[in-house]
Amino acid sequence: MRRSMKWLLGLSLLAACQSTAEPEPGTLYFGYTAVDPATKTHEPRSWMIVRGETISEQGQGRPPQGEGLERRDMTGLFALPGLVDGHAHITSGPHAVEMADGAPVVTIESVDGITQFHARMALASGITTVRNPGGDPVANARYDENVASGAWAGPEALHAGAVIQPPPFGGNAFAYPATPAEWDEEAERQAALGMSYFKLYSSLTEDELRLGIEAAHRHGLAAIAHLDAVSWSRAAALGIDGLEHALPTSPDLLEPGARQDYLNGLGPDSKHTYRWFEFADFDGPLFQDMLSALSANGVTTNMTLQVNHLTYGGGGFETLFSAEDLQHIHPDVLAASQEFLVAGAAGWTGEDLARAQAVVPKLYEFVRRLHDAGVPMMIGTDSNGGGPFLAFEMALHEDAGLSRWDILNMASSQATKLLDLADRTGRIEEGLEADVVFLRGDPAQDLRHIRSVAAVLSNGREFDPEALMRDARASLEGDAID
Repeated sequence: MRRSMKWLLGLSLLAACQSTAEPEPGTLYFGYTAVDPATKTHEPRSWMIVRGETISEQGQGRPPQGEGLERRDMTGLFALPGLVDGHAHITSGPHAVEMADGAPVVTIESVDGITQFHARMALASGITTVRNPGGDPVANARYDENVASGAWAGPEALHAGAVIQPPPFGGNAFAYPATPAEWDEEAERQAALGMSYFKLYSSLTEDELRLGIEAAHRHGLAAIAHLDAVSWSRAAALGIDGLEHALPTSPDLLEPGARQDYLNGLGPDSKHTYRWFEFADFDGPLFQDMLSALSANGVTTNMTLQVNHLTYGGGGFETLFSAEDLQHIHPDVLAASQEFLVAGAAGWTGEDLARAQAVVPKLYEFVRRLHDAGVPMMIGTDSNGGGPFLAFEMALHEDAGLSRWDILNMASSQATKLLDLADRTGRIEEGLEADVVFLRGDPAQDLRHIRSVAAVLSNGREFDPEALMRDARASLEGDAID
């Protein structure tokens, strides 16, 4: 009896302690309209409680009145899951050309100050996750450590390490294994540094592509590629996990007669980027086989349509973006990128520019064909991060004929699924990370509202976008305080 009484007394004391325990501090956000791209719905008068890094509760209607909660009235705003840029070189510094053994070498080294600038700009734009498709893996690992510790403000990043590409590319951001053993060693090195992807580039042969895919998979890395000579169909058969850019310019995807004409006109320039679309037959068996292969194998694609537009424009970044927009790129990176863009258009004539513009409708049809075939797609910019470029890329996808809801999903919930993050983020839901962007307008009605960022939550931490951008710009004079 005494033992029973002691047991009951112990339970009572435990219950009393639990009932009087202080609740974990939290912040209540209320009054906003939740925009859910995955279900294509609006939820007015929504609220959520954020405790630590996660959403502990959420609902609609009258918000809770619990004590100890900081209250944030977000009435009139629209809440969207944190945005994802699926192709953002957030740790890349400026392009440079160096001489090594008497030969020019193209490098893209990482600079911490430049990385922090771009990370702040990306986060200020509501981008809470990026996939960085290539860069110095040591610098990438340093980025992750600094963001995780709170030393740097920036989105969470999933990285590819050194891009696999033959000379003249070199330095820490590129590698070119010479033997099967070296392929394996490079993949192992990148995996050990915490990389998630292995990036394979356009000049590789089919045998090299196969070696890269196999090495990546042996070490738990997803293999992604920007391809030229090797076709997307062949890459899918070899086990590629993702393909970058709307530039599937392999002659093997063209029907035999058109293929020879395309090959006859190839030269040491970038004109193939529009000429391929002139010859492509989207109803032909080779293209249809490619669609089937990509869809059946779940190969993730990233169109980066602004790359096509920059290439076809014959000018510079200012032909597509305002001077204010370009302030989201570190000036050293912008200057170097501008030089490379102009160099890439060398030899183009007025006729070339006119022909390039003429294939834009076919470029858009290419995007629709992939989408309609069920090929997985994300929104990526090929920038260093920042809202103007993500917003512009989303607008280009709308120009291509995709719905606003689908585009919003591709830049948020769907992207987190394709990045294997859906169990952590990508929705405004209890138990998930508090990655949320509050907008002043409804992006489902007008995608331009993506740029009207009022506040950003990243892992539960609230950021003022104006303050982030001020810090980024002040860092150009060395005045920012981390």
